[in-house]
This record gives sequence, structure tokens and C-alpha cells, in this order.
Amino acid sequence: MSTLVCFHAHPDDESIATGGSIARAAAEGHRVVLVMGTDGRHGETPADLAEDESLQDRRKAETERSA
Repeated sequence: MSTLVCFHAHPDDESIATGGSIARAAAEGHRVVLVMGTDGRHGETPADLAEDESLQDRRKAETERSA
């Protein structure tokens, strides 16, 4: 099998822009690598963000859970 490498500027761009392609490649047994240009710390802060939680930690956890 081959490797699909996806480069995105921000966390969550992969689900918006290439989520279907990523899911299909993974389902077919291909290795998928995501490269993010930023950690998401300057994005829109969700209302449910806990006081002891940073935005970049939230975005990292979301990306890891989607894998």
C-alpha cells in the first residue's frame, strides 16, 4: 500500500477539506499522515473550553481522536 500525506494550515482543515479522501485511503489500508502548519491556538475559542484547557490542547486532542 501507499502513504497519503495531507498538508493543512490549521487543525480541523483536514476534516473540512480532505476528510472523505482520508477516510477512504485509510479504509483501503493506506497509511495516512497529517501535517498541520499551526497548532490552532489562534482559532475561534469554543464556549465549552474549560479554564484549565488551552485551545491548542483541544485541537490536538480532536485531531488525535479523529485518526
